[in-house]
Amino acid sequence: MQSETLVALAAAGGAIAAAGASWVSLRFAARASNAAAAQTEIQRDQTRLQQRAADAAMAQTDLQRQIAEEAAHPYIWVDVRPDEAQGTAFNLVLGNSGPTFAHNVRATIYPPLSDGGPSSRAEAAQRRLRHGIKALGPGRKLVWFIGVGFKIVKDDVPQRHTITIDADGPHGPIPTMTYEIDLADLRETRDAPEGNLHYIRKAIESLEGALPQLRYPVRVIVENQDGQSPTD
Repeated sequence: MQSETLVALAAAGGAIAAAGASWVSLRFAARASNAAAAQTEIQRDQTRLQQRAADAAMAQTDLQRQIAEEAAHPYIWVDVRPDEAQGTAFNLVLGNSGPTFAHNVRATIYPPLSDGGPSSRAEAAQRRLRHGIKALGPGRKLVWFIGVGFKIVKDDVPQRHTITIDADGPHGPIPTMTYEIDLADLRETRDAPEGNLHYIRKAIESLEGALPQLRYPVRVIVENQDGQSPTD
């Protein structure tokens, strides 16, 4: 009987030891599983961060490409300006202030400009812009005389005109530009030309009118420093 009890106790002890070993093994397995899950989540976070970095780099590249393309666009404008040589005249001016050629340049003005008289100069210039300019280089300007300034802005009322411009640049069509000008802004502004010989020419013309008309040729004698003429 005693031997049977010892055997039973030994078996129970073995079972308890096995159960303890199994419990310890399960604890280690659970920890290993948790560590693996944490490692997997870290790897997922790293993958997401790498994807975000790749997306940011691609967006930065696209932005730099867009900035480079926009910097290479021609800058086309249309304006009404007093003539640089004769301030009382008004010109319709098409210009390119950008760094590259513009092609297929079209511009419309609404309502159409009027030259203040029966002349069709303003209409002809606007028709040319509507039909399009084949090419306009960097820094180039095309100028059309459209009338006398004080006739165009003689009425003291707003004279607003909407200008719409389309053109093609080196990378394709550039965005449509639309803006408004008011010719009334030019009323009562200084109409004297600047930076030219306009006044000198006028003074010479006045001097010519004041000089007597000579019936015979005039002989001009030029003397040297010794007071002698070449014929002496």
